[in-house]
Amino acid sequence: MSMSAQTVAQKIIARAAGRGAVEAGEYVTVTPDYTCCQELFWPGHKRNLERIGVDRIPRPDKAVMVIDHSTAAAMGSHHHETHRTLRDWCERQGIENFFGPGNGLRHQVLTERGFARPGTLIFSDEGNIASIGALGALNIPISTEVLVSLIQDENWLAVPPSARITLTGGLGFGVTARDVIQTILRDATPDGRLLQCCVEFDGPGLVELSLDDRQTLLASLFHSGAYTGVMEPDALALAYVAARAAGRPWHVVKADPGADYAARLTYDLGAIAPLVTVPPDAHGAVPVAEVAGTRIDQASIGSCAGGRLDDLRAAARILRGRRIASHVTLYVTPGSRGIYAEAAREGLLEILAEAGAAILAPGCTTCWGYQGVLNDGEVSISTQQFNYQGRNGSRSAHVFLGGPYVVAASAVAGRIVDPRPMLAEAGAA
Repeated sequence: MSMSAQTVAQKIIARAAGRGAVEAGEYVTVTPDYTCCQELFWPGHKRNLERIGVDRIPRPDKAVMVIDHSTAAAMGSHHHETHRTLRDWCERQGIENFFGPGNGLRHQVLTERGFARPGTLIFSDEGNIASIGALGALNIPISTEVLVSLIQDENWLAVPPSARITLTGGLGFGVTARDVIQTILRDATPDGRLLQCCVEFDGPGLVELSLDDRQTLLASLFHSGAYTGVMEPDALALAYVAARAAGRPWHVVKADPGADYAARLTYDLGAIAPLVTVPPDAHGAVPVAEVAGTRIDQASIGSCAGGRLDDLRAAARILRGRRIASHVTLYVTPGSRGIYAEAAREGLLEILAEAGAAILAPGCTTCWGYQGVLNDGEVSISTQQFNYQGRNGSRSAHVFLGGPYVVAASAVAGRIVDPRPMLAEAGAA
């Protein structure tokens, strides 16, 4: 085939397929660098493995198994059985990359433990792990077919079309990366312009964002209908990878000039203001002023969309020297054990706890309703991923979504507020 100009996704997939180039829409068989699974789907995976009669997998070194949704095996749940059976299976298979409760989200395990490196291709059982794309790694989200790559050390996929989002400028006062992705979802979800695309981010604005910010952008991208997302790694990303690769190889991949993109969007980061996403749609972002004054019962900071160190730092800027409203419960969930430890070293956990926050073990916790369940008619504002009816308990509860500044300020006020006045009082930049 002719060597057409290739996008980042095409180059990573081509390498995994042993090819010089691939074309969008083409079906190819690839050998992944890793396959990552979580425990909620494990009972079904285990039954399927038993039906197939698989006794051993060929590459246990490529399997990464993480318990991150059910961070504790609560009385009356079945999770203790899942924890045991997954741990036992990993031991039998010789899988050393098993990460039990408290290690944190798979997204963070993959980045912090050096699995996500530039040019690597990783199959996983969820789309929001596109966050590993901040390091130039490509997540391929699949469901039950994740077993194929475990059993055969290869799998097929359809090469996705690519889209390009260019960022310029820098974030304004009181604005976070969460406001940026909420803006993108608001604009691009209704017309499906990113549907089934691998979205590449570029532009001078990208350099102004921290690695935490970049992961936040990618983690929620799947709400737009995008297949996955990736960024060309810069010096900041490569330094992070080099400190964690432990001698394992990586391949820096850049798009070719003239590569074909199904859609192109440009955003000036300086033009974005604090937003709140109104339930029940993940793309229903509005300026915070439109919902300001809405009384809340609960606030939560965490999840793969908002539980990184920068999120905890942002919350601490608001909460230092303040107390949350007496009728509000504030949950804070660090995204990983490493984030938890660094937050402790920086004194962030002390600030959050003294403000009245309940600090939970690293994991998904409140995002999928495992903790922080809402009663009938209650209102929450959260940095989590979803806000559909029943996500966090009662179907009559309401979950608003926002960045860490908005969530923390609203917890103090007891109602949804613009965080910028509190930030200004605190003298925060």
